[in-house]
Amino acid sequence: MKLQLYFLQIVTLTAALTSSLLFSCQSGEDAKNAKAQADSLAALPSTNDRIVGVGRIEPEDGLLSLTAGSSGRVLEVQIDENQQVQKGDVLLVLETTLERAQLAQAQSKKATQQAAILARQAALEGLRVTLRNSEKTYMRNTELFQGKALTKEALDDSKAEFDKVQQDVRQAEAALSEAQSLRNENLADVNYYQTVLAQKQVRALLGGQILNVTVKTGDYITNDTPLADFAPQGPLFAKTEVDELYAEKVKIGQKAYILSQTTADTLATGTVSFAADYLKQKSLFKDQATELEDRRVRQVSIQLEAGQKPLIGSRVDCVILLN
Repeated sequence: MKLQLYFLQIVTLTAALTSSLLFSCQSGEDAKNAKAQADSLAALPSTNDRIVGVGRIEPEDGLLSLTAGSSGRVLEVQIDENQQVQKGDVLLVLETTLERAQLAQAQSKKATQQAAILARQAALEGLRVTLRNSEKTYMRNTELFQGKALTKEALDDSKAEFDKVQQDVRQAEAALSEAQSLRNENLADVNYYQTVLAQKQVRALLGGQILNVTVKTGDYITNDTPLADFAPQGPLFAKTEVDELYAEKVKIGQKAYILSQTTADTLATGTVSFAADYLKQKSLFKDQATELEDRRVRQVSIQLEAGQKPLIGSRVDCVILLN
């Protein structure tokens, strides 16, 4: 019994020492970071001449989620994380077996329909020649009948023949028009299947950087399946917010420093390029849209100077200089 108590005391003491050391190390690290941040802020103008806000590094229009705009099974993924792409570059290739079969079927009808159109055109031209001849015969017989040189029966026969050929011409014209309509419908089908087939190569609509890829070969995707997170080309911005107590002090053109939240090092400098004309109830950095808060904020964007690119999506401290 005494041995068990002795062992328990040793375990308790060891746990206490371990916890104390961990707390000491953590406290030391926190103190180090706090001191670094204090030192970094101390190098900037006095508290009365600056506003500090929490920000996030993003492109001007924010991060985009790329979608396919088509559906099918992924045959090939042609992008990697951190890859730069240009407008028109192929991102994914989807399986096209069905679409190619549909296109081949539509294209196979083209020759048949064109031949049908040529045959109907030839028939129509022949009937038009016959119509002109029957019309001449009827007109001549009319003159002969008026001159008492032709019987009424013969005149009626030529009139009936003329009327019949006219009807044949109208039917041939209708048949040609129908064949041409079928040809046009087929051309529309061919164009449609070619468009569908082209969409099986998913291309970039604008240039930028692929941040991460969320699909892989073999996945089945639909029109709105997210493919990747994407940062459009262009300057980066630190998007922050200022409490309503200080909101009116922010002006476009003010200088700003962007500091790391972990090391407090200056990551970049920039200029206030946007300050909202209204106050919002909801903070940019709340995790849930339904969370309530009492304060109101003014959204502010700071355009980073050329050549300075902190990690996209990183949380930073934004120090806006008021003078």
